[in-house]
Amino acid sequence: MHALVRWLTARLVRLYYPTLTCEGLDRLPKDAPLVFLPNHPNALLDPLVLRLAVGMPVAFLAKSTLFDSAISRVALDAYEAMPVYRQRDLDPRLAGTGTLTDRNEETFARCRARLANRLPLAIFPEGTSHSDPTLKPLKTGAARIALGAEAEHAFSLGVLLVPASLHYEDKATFRSSALVVLGPPISVAELRADYEKDERATVQALTERVRAQMDEVVAQAETRELLDGVARVAEWTGDPDAGPAAKQARTVTLLHAYRAWSVKDPERTARVTQKARSYTRMLRRLGVSDPWDVEIGSISASKAVRVTLTLLVLAPLAIVGALAGWLPYRFTGRVAARVTKDEDVLGTVKLLGGALFLAVAWAVESALVGYFIGWWLAPLAFVAFMGCGYAALRWDEIASESIEALRMMMFRSKADVSAALTKRRRELALEVQSALT
Repeated sequence: MHALVRWLTARLVRLYYPTLTCEGLDRLPKDAPLVFLPNHPNALLDPLVLRLAVGMPVAFLAKSTLFDSAISRVALDAYEAMPVYRQRDLDPRLAGTGTLTDRNEETFARCRARLANRLPLAIFPEGTSHSDPTLKPLKTGAARIALGAEAEHAFSLGVLLVPASLHYEDKATFRSSALVVLGPPISVAELRADYEKDERATVQALTERVRAQMDEVVAQAETRELLDGVARVAEWTGDPDAGPAAKQARTVTLLHAYRAWSVKDPERTARVTQKARSYTRMLRRLGVSDPWDVEIGSISASKAVRVTLTLLVLAPLAIVGALAGWLPYRFTGRVAARVTKDEDVLGTVKLLGGALFLAVAWAVESALVGYFIGWWLAPLAFVAFMGCGYAALRWDEIASESIEALRMMMFRSKADVSAALTKRRRELALEVQSALT
């Protein structure tokens, strides 16, 4: 059952985020006990995305209330999740009884045993998921667990804390991308002398060090608007062929530089910001979502033929898939919007709701096929509906990309507008690069 749960959820996450990459795995030594410490922007999907991205059987901590349901407990147990008991979640009748401390100590002991067996662990040090543009204050639990594990084994385990950034292109949008960036690992064993001298101060110092390194890999800004704006400038003024990790790194660099500009040269900061906003408005008016599109070359005849043939072959299956899945697909979005207004939970609700509603719809439709044609055909119909649903998804993506490319080819014929956009983008890139240096 646990293996089936892991397989199903992994397939769902990879379907929702087809582009899932990890940067910094080469920083990690083999066989070292690792504690991943990521930010927490996307509720229950974060631990699954982290686990898939790093390719390790990472266990994680979760709030105790998630274990109250038998169904969710099966899923959590499948990933070896361990409960954390918070004061606000505890039965008021148990206040002051020591139950909270005792239960959490049991969980921490399991964490220490896991590290002693050199198995990876993930702890979200902020203690809660959120969509704020900055990190929340970090809890000290990760530092206490890591130092406690080392202390139990005379500081010979070699535990490494790995600050990490979880970044989503658009976490509530189906078929978007996700990126995990791992920062330089922090060795815990080297703190032995400090820990034996003052345990509490060492825990606090280690937590502050984790915070400093998370600040280096997690993109943060004073407001969501600023964070999104700097991310766009980072993409538009960088290498068009750069991968998501390079774009994320450039965003973090620009955010650090932006803070320095604001203090050192506020007039220059305002000038560059105004240029970026003006450029954004121009692109929006022209209907251009990506400034690199204005330089797209002509599509070759062979590629056009391949795309056309692919669309023609997929079309019959896509029509069946669209008819079978359109209602539950749309219903998922409406239900998710009513269930939660929290951006960090929306992606989780959409993934689970979509999987449930589509499965129910396909089951009903398969039962109808079995009733009218023959029950032996019902299982085959269910599998066929799944395949056709994926065909519809791919048909839509391929068609959308092809139409966009053709539209940009037509737009590119206006050489004066294309040249002006390209010139403005290059000027903006030079301005940003000059400010950085």
